[in-house]
Amino acid sequence: MKKIEIACSNIQSCLNAWKGGADRIELFENLPEGGCTPSYGTIKYVKEHIRIPVYVMIRARGGDFVYSEEEIQIMLSDVKMCLELEVDGIVFGALNPDGTVNKPLAAKIIEIWKYRPATFHRAFDRSVDLFEAAETIISLGFERILTSGGKNTVDEGKETIKQLNHQYSDRIIIMPGSGVTPDNIRHISDFCNTIEMHGTCKAVFQNNDMICNPVFKDQHSVSELNCIKQMLTHFK
Repeated sequence: MKKIEIACSNIQSCLNAWKGGADRIELFENLPEGGCTPSYGTIKYVKEHIRIPVYVMIRARGGDFVYSEEEIQIMLSDVKMCLELEVDGIVFGALNPDGTVNKPLAAKIIEIWKYRPATFHRAFDRSVDLFEAAETIISLGFERILTSGGKNTVDEGKETIKQLNHQYSDRIIIMPGSGVTPDNIRHISDFCNTIEMHGTCKAVFQNNDMICNPVFKDQHSVSELNCIKQMLTHFK
């Protein structure tokens, strides 16, 4: 069955994803740096009010995916928090300085998570050998890999995504993400023969009803409802 996951960095995005018919939410904060673990309050509210599966990102900071011991301890605690809040799945990824998957850390995360559903995120695309990384991720028990084929966007990386899906689709879900839009979702999914797709449907929102100092243009990103609906229409 085809499924669409919407990446959501705030509650309005989650509400739009649910109303728009998305199959799953990836929940995070700090979109400009690729996402970090959201707050306890955000996760709790989303789980209490959104009726589709919610996967929470486990990431202590933006930037690269090689983590300090302090950052690791924070992420281990965040996994325990997700268990407490009965989150449906987690999204995690970590690398060694040599560009290989940090297998001991990933294994520890999965162990604390009690081997429940988990996605390995686009840290995968930074690895030096995508196919070796895929083998490691499969051996750890992840259920899917989010990937742009080692490129900035799925359009650039679609050949590699297709190869990954051809080689591993019977062992793990390969889910294209990064640059997925209503205009290309069908082409990418057909070309790569993938059954799951990941998109943000990002639009910039600014509250024009408030009175404030005009020097400041306070904006934030929201996963836009109509875009989500269009994605589903074109994909399914």
